[in-house]
Amino acid sequence: MQRAILGLGILVILIAATAAPARTMGATRARDVLPAEGLIPSSVAAIRNQAALNAHYYLADEAVLGLGKKTDAVFARYRTEAGETLLLVVAYPTAEDAGRVYGRFGRDFFSDNFDPMSPRVVEAIETGDWTGAARKGPFLIIVLEAPDKASCDGLLRRVEERIPASKAR
Repeated sequence: MQRAILGLGILVILIAATAAPARTMGATRARDVLPAEGLIPSSVAAIRNQAALNAHYYLADEAVLGLGKKTDAVFARYRTEAGETLLLVVAYPTAEDAGRVYGRFGRDFFSDNFDPMSPRVVEAIETGDWTGAARKGPFLIIVLEAPDKASCDGLLRRVEERIPASKAR
């Protein structure tokens, strides 16, 4: 009987350990900050690396966002009044990591007006769509192909609001 209880206890510990997110226990995951309004639930996908992101949205050949074992990322589609908007949220181990990637990504993908010290950017792109990025604590939020500025800016702000203050430092 004691062996059965001990075996069951070990099994419970193993299941809990494998179910834990890649980041530290208790950390806010990227999926946790997705706003419910407008979310297309079937579109939500965990992103483990650049290849996984490129399967949903081609961003670059190289690993511009530093996606990997130390990041937690999610891709999702949203319905807005103006059309469909794409969202990528990445949680990094630290705010410094998120800031470093934000600066590198911003210099590569936004106009010369991009300021890495500004916590957010929203710009029109050649296709007529809008794109934006924001950093808040260890999170990098990227809106891709928004149909208008209001949709882009609004989705960025809604995600920013969902990041707990203690995680934003």
